[in-house]
Amino acid sequence: MVFPLRKKPRPDPVAECKEQDVVATVAADAFEENTLEIARLFFVSFAHPQSQAWMQAFWKAEQMFPAPFGATVAHAILIALNEMREQRKRPFEFRNPNCPNCARDLTNEERYLMSTLRAIREGNRSQATTHALLLCESDDTAGFLGALERVAMITGDIDKPAYN
Repeated sequence: MVFPLRKKPRPDPVAECKEQDVVATVAADAFEENTLEIARLFFVSFAHPQSQAWMQAFWKAEQMFPAPFGATVAHAILIALNEMREQRKRPFEFRNPNCPNCARDLTNEERYLMSTLRAIREGNRSQATTHALLLCESDDTAGFLGALERVAMITGDIDKPAYN
């Protein structure tokens, strides 16, 4: 699937998976899996606004994270995704979160997103910056990295910001 950047709608942004669509997989912990699921719901909402999938993203976040952090985590994820979207030139490819077969695998862009988050959580600035450059398709990654870092700060994975 692909969500349009800015104002270029695609005819079928929520296409079902095909076996040849499987691009990459990454071993992720529960936090990363939850973050990806929430992000995918936002991607559906970007691609298909009438789906109102953003509401499902907030609802899922409230179930996944302890009170009162669910909506805060979802909001932080949304801010990070919007920072990324501002920098990208091409559409972001993502898997359909409502397709059990699709949701098991990652596109390259999703892998970069999860790798950036993991590197931030591990304090590996160099790796986080490298993956953010690939993901944002731009050298202006500060907003994206700072927003993604706040996701990790909310959950207690890091306590001191490295990006401003």
